[in-house]
Amino acid sequence: MTLPRRPLAAPFLVALAALLVTGCGGGTDIDYVKASETVRASLESKREGFGVEVESVECPSGVKVAPGTHFECTVRFADGTVAYARLRIRDEKADLSLEALSPHRFEPEG
Repeated sequence: MTLPRRPLAAPFLVALAALLVTGCGGGTDIDYVKASETVRASLESKREGFGVEVESVECPSGVKVAPGTHFECTVRFADGTVAYARLRIRDEKADLSLEALSPHRFEPEG
């Protein structure tokens, strides 16, 4: 699978963001397993995502629930392609938005 060279289209992000508003928290940290499963399901969706098979999504553990914070998950597609999903914590309930998908790691916030 080849990732698109251009940034993801706005309509795709809006639809995907709607899928990701799931409340992936349950305390002070993001539920990284639930976040990973949600990203995977969203990307595999033929309606809102790319409709391609995802082998795995790894989101970091220990991400504190703090609105506006970004974190990155590693996505491995079935064909061996690796991409990076940048997510933003939207609110204190740990609702997430997928802001970008890139073949390269994102620059750290700072």
